[in-house]
Amino acid sequence: MTSRSQQKAREADPRFQRSYQALIGAILALVDQEPVGQISIIRVVEAAGVTRPTFYQHFPDVAAAAQAAALRRLDAAFVPLDARDAEASSTVAALRQRIEDRARPALQHLAAHRTFYLRVIEGAATAAFFGEVVRLVAAHLLPDTSELIARRGNASRQDLTDMLAGGTMWLVVRWLRGELDEDADGLAQRLAGISVALVQPDLPAGGQGSGS
Repeated sequence: MTSRSQQKAREADPRFQRSYQALIGAILALVDQEPVGQISIIRVVEAAGVTRPTFYQHFPDVAAAAQAAALRRLDAAFVPLDARDAEASSTVAALRQRIEDRARPALQHLAAHRTFYLRVIEGAATAAFFGEVVRLVAAHLLPDTSELIARRGNASRQDLTDMLAGGTMWLVVRWLRGELDEDADGLAQRLAGISVALVQPDLPAGGQGSGS
């Protein structure tokens, strides 16, 4: 049995999944209370009710556990995509509203857990973590937008998606840090406006979009 197949078998084990969920819950609770750098593995395993060797089956260190917990929490904050909505996004106004409606609950969630996410960003984040955030943003907020701009044929869809999702992520990070004076609704409108500006030549106006 190869190392890869061993990993898959282990991940399918209910005990492995239970200990993983326990560790994620523990690190979420601990980072809600204090910075990542002040949290030890001993405290995480005590809170999770698992052993130290079990921790190392899942994560190399506390920072990696905090990253995983943040990505899990963020992923759950997005509204599930409905394929039928994409068919309705045939005008600038419809697409803008669709992006706002996707972004708003995620931004409201980020605002409610601002301290947690800032602690992860400032105390645990790596390039790989930001890459995963970009992937989430692209998958949840921008799938139809990136396809529209990719039709122009001057860049790959993946490149365009990464550029737009990366820019979106850094605007949100700046917002979390208090550098942008907007609430969640205002930022959702701003992100939607930026996105549709890239595809506006490819879609009919379809009436006024919301926001500025």
